[in-house]
Amino acid sequence: MRIRCIANTGESLPSNYIDPARGYKKETEFPLTVGKEYTVYALKQWQGTVWYYICDDNSTYYPIQTPAPLFEMVDNRMSKYWRFKFYNNGLLKIAFQQWFSEPYFYDKLTDQKEEQVLIFDKVKELMDEEALSPDPMLTAIDRSLEMANLSG
Repeated sequence: MRIRCIANTGESLPSNYIDPARGYKKETEFPLTVGKEYTVYALKQWQGTVWYYICDDNSTYYPIQTPAPLFEMVDNRMSKYWRFKFYNNGLLKIAFQQWFSEPYFYDKLTDQKEEQVLIFDKVKELMDEEALSPDPMLTAIDRSLEMANLSG
């Protein structure tokens, strides 16, 4: 999944994303570049809000939770590496397998634990390659349409 930044301040967020206690204020400036595309490595939906986990302009080794309204969709293909988990409290998370199968994976990753950093580096490489590659289904459809135009 690829997204493009369309805004990088809290001013652009709907009111349900504003949460000063968690650092999300109208005055917040996010380390994002308007117009830049980012790969989504995980996402969550919680209480009517959607958050993308991306490597923002400051991130060096793990994805950061970022409000979805700051982006537009560029490529909505779901990653083949994603798994879904629905929690009893209504939280929905979509992420790569290790996020769910290894206890406290994300916490360990943000704490720079070597094993988790290495895992994410590999997953990131795979997901970046996947996200930047042409959609094989669309490529096949384009070829089919091209052939139809040539013969018609």
